[in-house]
Amino acid sequence: MKNILTENFIVKNLRAFPVLRRRFKTYVKGIDRIPDGFTERKLFYDYIKVRRNNPEKRVSMSEYTIFGFHSLPVEEQKKFLTDTEATLLMRPYNAESEPYLKDKVAFLKNFSEYVSRDWLYVPEATPEQFVDFVRRNGSVALKPQLSSWGIGFKKMTAEDLEQVEDFDAFYQNLIDKKYLAEQFIQSDPALARFHPESLNTLRVITFRNGERFQVFGCGLRVGNKGLHVDNAHGGGIFCEIDPETGIIITDGLDEHGNYYERHPMTGVKFKGEQIPYWDEVIDLCRRASTTLPCLKVVGWDVAILPGGKLELIEGNHNPGMNIVQAPAKHGVHDKFANLLIDFYGYPEPNETAAI
Repeated sequence: MKNILTENFIVKNLRAFPVLRRRFKTYVKGIDRIPDGFTERKLFYDYIKVRRNNPEKRVSMSEYTIFGFHSLPVEEQKKFLTDTEATLLMRPYNAESEPYLKDKVAFLKNFSEYVSRDWLYVPEATPEQFVDFVRRNGSVALKPQLSSWGIGFKKMTAEDLEQVEDFDAFYQNLIDKKYLAEQFIQSDPALARFHPESLNTLRVITFRNGERFQVFGCGLRVGNKGLHVDNAHGGGIFCEIDPETGIIITDGLDEHGNYYERHPMTGVKFKGEQIPYWDEVIDLCRRASTTLPCLKVVGWDVAILPGGKLELIEGNHNPGMNIVQAPAKHGVHDKFANLLIDFYGYPEPNETAAI
């Protein structure tokens, strides 16, 4: 028998309240300007109200802010697609592709046609092979095999390697955490100018079913504050791109809802800028989507290297929709849900979905 004091919905929410309050106090420090008419306290209680009005969405603090929920009536909030909802919607269709996309080593092996960078899976290498790899490439990107959002990312140069005091312990940690080492590549000047320290990438969300292919939405992700990652969770800035033209159609936005007409470090403007080689980028994603029969909805991360060479960085079986909603403040819940049904039909009865 369930304990009503531990399983009760109200009790669970009461217990979660102080945790949410602490997290919100930390999160709100990143907001440059509290919305007019709000204090930090009032904003927090409005966030709690939004969560209560949208229990199915499990709205995160970042989603609440970047979607502008504080100024939207409930019926407008319902139009946005949260990460939780997107996961439930895609799960029946994308479960089969997860092992090939989530595992970075499996991805590199299966999509080798679109990958030119050098890489090494540390648990399968000797210490001597790892040292040679770093020295040969000059600088490398270290990523846990199953990580996302840039978590665990490290950049290491040959000089950094020489300064490691306890190499055996350092190397064993890479093995234990299943790190992948990749050649650290640079963006073409057209994208590097936004933020030279990071590899700035294009996110292209596609649908495929047999010969039928469609681009759902696209965005640009760039780093900030001298960090080496472009992911929003790592402090990056993102903006939306018109899929037809490759032109950036919004200002930049970060995960705290701060807008940037220009990059705060380089002064490069976002809105109106043309992404080069756009037709080639879309064609690359089209061809990559045919690599495995199980690929249906994929969020491709594409880099443009110096000289216009295209590089596939990864594919995401559960791509977040923030990049195609938040910058322009237009929700895609119904559009996305309807397109899933149009492409693949309704999920099987024993599958979980939130359509």
